[in-house]
Amino acid sequence: MKWIYGILFIIAVYILMGIFKPLDAQEIPKERPFEWTPTWTQRAISCGPLDQIAQIGISKGLKIVWRGTGIGNKPDVGIVRVDIFLSINPETKEWALTEIGPTPNVGCLIGYGVGQNIDVDNLKLFQPDNKG
Repeated sequence: MKWIYGILFIIAVYILMGIFKPLDAQEIPKERPFEWTPTWTQRAISCGPLDQIAQIGISKGLKIVWRGTGIGNKPDVGIVRVDIFLSINPETKEWALTEIGPTPNVGCLIGYGVGQNIDVDNLKLFQPDNKG
């Protein structure tokens, strides 16, 4: 009978060891949780000549507050550089996100609307004299 209790004790310890397994901080997950596999889609985006896009911004009182270099996909060329601009009107809270390129002299309004908030404290982190 002691022999059966001994085997049951060993099984119980083995099961509990599996439940309470310590985590190894150096263990690297086999799958990357943030892997991204995009698919290219066609969406309805308003595009037009740059002078017309500029006139819309001027008429709305938009000021460019940010510019970034991005990646675009042109069907006959492939991956190309595009420039993205965020323009806002701080008084009316209107904003527009504009992409210029890859087609010369053409801009596209990726998004626009009313309602925005700029976190001035976070923007200070990007100043050259910030010791952060």
